[in-house]
Amino acid sequence: MGLFKNITGIVDKGVEIIDQAVLDKDKANELKTDLVKSVAALLLSGKGSSITKVTICVLIGFVTILGGYVFLFHPENIENYKDYSLMITPLIGILVGGYATGSTIQKVIKK
Repeated sequence: MGLFKNITGIVDKGVEIIDQAVLDKDKANELKTDLVKSVAALLLSGKGSSITKVTICVLIGFVTILGGYVFLFHPENIENYKDYSLMITPLIGILVGGYATGSTIQKVIKK
């Protein structure tokens, strides 16, 4: 969590500098958008993107294998598994969404 807090602080500081340095509101908004796009592209599709892909695959595989195990060998615990899978699904969704967003931004920046 500290990493994201540091990144948020850096972006906030950059936005403050843009607000102070640029008088034209349209140009300031354009610079802020470019800053956020650059940070998102580096975070989500830079050197760490392969780790993100592996993390997504491992989480999905773990949830699937655990679900199969519970279903086949301990069907009485399927309700607990349902609660677990409902808790882990948003994390997987955030990772998949972040990776897809980063990849898309990276492709747009390259054009």
